[in-house]
Amino acid sequence: MKNFEIGKEIHRILTEANITGVGNKVFPLIANVNTTFPFIVYKRYNYRPTANKDLDSEVVSMEIVAAATKYDDSVAIANSVADALNSKETQLIDDIQMTNVSEDFIDDAFVQQMTFDIYIK
Repeated sequence: MKNFEIGKEIHRILTEANITGVGNKVFPLIANVNTTFPFIVYKRYNYRPTANKDLDSEVVSMEIVAAATKYDDSVAIANSVADALNSKETQLIDDIQMTNVSEDFIDDAFVQQMTFDIYIK
């Protein structure tokens, strides 16, 4: 079951993407205390095995949130995240597809929420 490793792979991809303003502020589940905006948080929330007699694969759904104090910054970060992840392939990942987006204003921050399905090899 490689789905438990997917968070480390997403973290690696996003930090290597060198997203402007974010740097290494990419966190699983919740940002560290005293983290300044902007930052990215990711979480795995769904798992679907797709095994049959000919194929054994997994699909993991992940939510990635870009938070910033300025709306334009949150949108720019979300675009960079989408560019870094859409159709990405690695040794662990066969494909990544964005499946949903939404936005909100939470705790004095503009939040862009993106959902991706990650197809694991």
